[in-house]
Amino acid sequence: GAPENRGWLNGSSSCPTGGYTLQHLIVRGLATILGNASGYPVGREGPTVSMGSNFAFLVTDYLAASHVRHWVDIENTATMMVDEERLAHAKRVACAVGGACGMAMIFDSPIGGILYMLEEVTAICWPLELTFRAFVGTIICALLSRAFLYAMGTDIKAFVIYEWSPQQHVWDWWDVPSFVVLSAIMGIFSAYHSRVCLQVGVLRQTAMKALEGIKPAHRMIEAVLYACMCALVSALVAQMGRCEPLHAGASVEFVRYNCKEGEYNPVASLLVTTSEAAVNLLFSRKNAGSIHPINAGLAFLAYTCLNMGLTGVPVPSGNFTGTMLIGGLVGRMVGSTSESLGLTGPAVSGVYAMIGSAAMLCGFKRMSMAVVVFVATAANDFNLVPPLMLSVVVSLILSKQILPSGYDEEQVLRRNVAFLEPEPPVGMDSMLAKDLFDKLPDCARLPPEAKASAVAKALEIKGMGDFPVIRPGGVCIGFTTRERLEVALQACVHAGTRASHARQGEETPGGGVIHPVEGAQSPAVVVSGQPQHEENLFDRLISETITSAFGELPRGAMLPVSRLVDPVPYTILEDMPAPRFYTLFAKAGINTASVVSPNGEFRGMISRSGLIAATLRLDHD
Repeated sequence: GAPENRGWLNGSSSCPTGGYTLQHLIVRGLATILGNASGYPVGREGPTVSMGSNFAFLVTDYLAASHVRHWVDIENTATMMVDEERLAHAKRVACAVGGACGMAMIFDSPIGGILYMLEEVTAICWPLELTFRAFVGTIICALLSRAFLYAMGTDIKAFVIYEWSPQQHVWDWWDVPSFVVLSAIMGIFSAYHSRVCLQVGVLRQTAMKALEGIKPAHRMIEAVLYACMCALVSALVAQMGRCEPLHAGASVEFVRYNCKEGEYNPVASLLVTTSEAAVNLLFSRKNAGSIHPINAGLAFLAYTCLNMGLTGVPVPSGNFTGTMLIGGLVGRMVGSTSESLGLTGPAVSGVYAMIGSAAMLCGFKRMSMAVVVFVATAANDFNLVPPLMLSVVVSLILSKQILPSGYDEEQVLRRNVAFLEPEPPVGMDSMLAKDLFDKLPDCARLPPEAKASAVAKALEIKGMGDFPVIRPGGVCIGFTTRERLEVALQACVHAGTRASHARQGEETPGGGVIHPVEGAQSPAVVVSGQPQHEENLFDRLISETITSAFGELPRGAMLPVSRLVDPVPYTILEDMPAPRFYTLFAKAGINTASVVSPNGEFRGMISRSGLIAATLRLDHD
């Protein structure tokens, strides 16, 4: 989901949680289509961002992997090694571009897509070269999307939030007080909305644990039942709407539902349709008076309750459009009420809907620039930028006072997603580097030339991805990764297997002959000829191999670990205050640092994953 994708793009995990596979891409695409068609109160943007990143990940893995490989000689065997750090960096850049393309397509706003991913990834994890690549990627995606839709006989504006109502004076100073009040209401409401969503997720998770005995059927049943409930509630609440006459040239978003021909149901027009169509209807500046505040209130109560209850349901969902719809409904109610009381300037209720959407969305997602660009692009009127920016400022200030972290940030914490915040927690201010060592067993410290059996033992340590290589004198010459050591061990096993097969048919000193055991999984042998003289030889042949998780390792085999390391680019004194070196991980993007004494002797290591675990412990405490 979005929290896991955010942790991956932040550089805090070695790979996306669950993996970005072709199967994930296909299933997520189908589930998104079915989820939106079934009536869930969701949008397409969240899953589309994940699908864009997933597609970019697969393409990069296919195209870039061959450029980050090099050969290393292990036991006279040419072994291919991969520079995992360079490959991961290339994948993250591509995933960010893919996500930006997804948002650019959903809103037909390439600049908005770039700003969205900039705020999602955070500026500290945004490489310099990514800006231009995202610029090129989003414009190509937008052009291709338009071309494909044109070839199918339709237009991009039929699939995105778009409202065209040119006005010379969209708003005036008389509207500003009402804008501020609306923004304050939505800022406070967005914080409590996030809290309720998070609590619903906790309750649903507790309830699902009681049904573990019928997994995974209980999750599928839950998704189907909630879809039925959404359809039933929307249909019943829509029955409460009073039919209104459909004026000539009225928007196509109006839904007839249970009304006579030539009439429309205003509540059904907001509920029995897609969230994008409902937002288009709310944003329109041509239909003032067509949606009474009572009708908007009914739709608001039904949609908001369903939206909050959706948290935790196993279906790809995007809350971007959903929260825009909630804010737009409140804005429409405030705008219509202000118009009836004569408290507004030239701004119509559609403008108030846009202000409410921006205020609600920024309070929920904790974004600013992207929200303003998306709403202004949807309105096709950049004269709205000043009031939109004002609404974002007011909403964010009040929302943060009630809930310091946004919905996505809370999800990251509650799911224990690997994510390194830009600033260290307060509890780390008094800590030193030596207080934050990773747990490092003695067997994990490898010499430049290590026995294969020692490397196999080190790899048995779970959860450890980087291993320090220490030369005599206690000096760390660099770190090697688990993946490289595993490849080296496999090469050693293959070399031992070839050596064993080469001895087959060899005559022994006692006159016997070595033969392979038919059907054996490992290179086992028997000796024939004069068995009374071959017992010691058989024992010696068996003792020359060591069984490991990778196969039979030749006893005494050595691995040139020093040829598998990345030289240590960063060293930290053991008495350095934690806030000083924290920025190396959070802003410089390093993954591992060597901690040394004042005379340069290796004391321990601090890894990105270990530092994240420490910050999580401090946050929970």
